[in-house]
Amino acid sequence: MKSLRFCPRLVLRVGAVALLLGWLTWLSHDSWRWLQGLDQNGHPPPPEVVVAPSLPPDTAAIARLFGVLPQEAAGNQPQVPLKLLASLVESRPELSRALIESPEGSRFYRIGEPLPGGGSLREIGTEQVRVQRFGEDQALFLTSHATPLLIPLPAPQAPPSSTAARAADSYVQPSL
Repeated sequence: MKSLRFCPRLVLRVGAVALLLGWLTWLSHDSWRWLQGLDQNGHPPPPEVVVAPSLPPDTAAIARLFGVLPQEAAGNQPQVPLKLLASLVESRPELSRALIESPEGSRFYRIGEPLPGGGSLREIGTEQVRVQRFGEDQALFLTSHATPLLIPLPAPQAPPSSTAARAADSYVQPSL
């Protein structure tokens, strides 16, 4: 009966040896499979390159990325009349604004903003703005008015009085 007694040390040793033999068997099998994959010079074969069928690039998406429309798309677009009403030019171009009127109404635009009817604002000057529409550059000029918008009022003619005559002779004018 003593010989059949349960010995934990013996069970642990047998288990450890079984695990070690299983691990070594797994390593040897994996190494054997790797050696079978080598060519006669001992180099692994090059990986297979799967070439996807190449499609032509989407020219419309590329044109939208750069803020223009391709020529074939330009012919289908309606021409929207734009009119430059005012330009506010700053020393830094990104702060400049242009007041542009379209059939949708008038609005201030910055450089790079899309305009009604396609295109975008490229440059703002004091007398004109540059717009890129349908792949071509266009200029919008300020309209000049026949009569100035601000007309100075003539000075009112007051009857001469003794106080006004003395004030005209002195260098200091009285405040009102």
